Amino acid sequence: MEMLKQIKKILENRNFTTKVYLYFSSRSAGDAYDKYEQNWTYTNMNPMVIKALVREVSPEALIYKHYGLENLGSKEILCEKKYKSWFENCNKIEIDSKEYQVFKEGTGQRTLIMERPTELIKVIVTRKGD
Repeated sequence: MEMLKQIKKILENRNFTTKVYLYFSSRSAGDAYDKYEQNWTYTNMNPMVIKALVREVSPEALIYKHYGLENLGSKEILCEKKYKSWFENCNKIEIDSKEYQVFKEGTGQRTLIMERPTELIKVIVTRKGD
């Protein structure tokens, strides 16, 4: 339990954390909107920035652990649990100016959110293929 308290202190220290940009979007009916096709136009708003512990997940770990076989540069994000709904609903995730898969598109084990003790979550994201 002492280790988890230390992790909470590290999350508050800006020397160890990385900025994670979460983009949300607004939905509107564009010029080509058809109510039967539901082709909405989505516009990204300004990003919400959180600070989290971010580390690279090695390809070997991706094969042997439960993260799947995708090795395009996966990241493991450790942050507070209050951001879980943000990760579930955002349209774009950016870390160090690189874009990652979002939870909505994360079918096939590309995005994973796991709850950890003491109000923390671990989010595994994979880089979008360009």
